[in-house]
Amino acid sequence: MKKLKREKRISVRIPCASPISYVAMGNLVSPAGVVDVKGKILDISDSGVRIQIDRQSLEPGTVICIRVPVYKSKSNTRITVPVLAEIRWVNEELPAGRQMGLRFMM
Repeated sequence: MKKLKREKRISVRIPCASPISYVAMGNLVSPAGVVDVKGKILDISDSGVRIQIDRQSLEPGTVICIRVPVYKSKSNTRITVPVLAEIRWVNEELPAGRQMGLRFMM
């Protein structure tokens, strides 16, 4: 009999399909990045976000600065808020592409 995996999340995930960009802040192994990487938010909660990216992912523990879209104003300008987040997990073998789970740092 297969054991059921217990959900560890406290916050509810909200599905989302917004574009996102991030810059790696670096860690003890890798220096800070200067390339603005594009991706897509898959879901978001008050404690973190799951994103999909097209390029090689970073290592868990790396801190990145993501730009989370908040809303579009009447002028159709995309408004974003910079947020620091830590990469908690990486999965590069999903059919939908590379995904990373991020925890907001507050």
